[in-house]
Amino acid sequence: MAIIAKNLCKTFDGGKSFALKDVNVKIQPGEFIAIIGLSGAGKSTFLRTINGTNPATSGTLQVLGNDVVGLQGRDLVHLRKRIGFIFQQFNLVKNLTVLQNVLVGRIAFTSLWRSLSGLFTKTDIELAKDFELYLKSGSG
Repeated sequence: MAIIAKNLCKTFDGGKSFALKDVNVKIQPGEFIAIIGLSGAGKSTFLRTINGTNPATSGTLQVLGNDVVGLQGRDLVHLRKRIGFIFQQFNLVKNLTVLQNVLVGRIAFTSLWRSLSGLFTKTDIELAKDFELYLKSGSG
């Protein structure tokens, strides 16, 4: 499984407000899903819990074989390298192309000077283009 959540909860205000309550989900590798709901329903909180930026209060969460609840330091950094987010309107760099915005997700795998200068390897560019073709083919 790519993601397994069992009874996942996230509270705020010392446990008074639930952002996530007993979330149970299994997502297979390569599976594309949509998370929909009203504003404030917990969609963004769930995504941030997946990459460990918003730690769960209780329950279990496995992402790519890693137990995210309690993950810290290098282990958390390593997991985040394997997870990418492209937000609908937020965090896109307006003066970059779509391809360049996608390549920003490869920064964790490139040297500092390449990241700062926007010089991505041929392999990184091919990965981004292959993913674009995959999506256009209707497989995603």
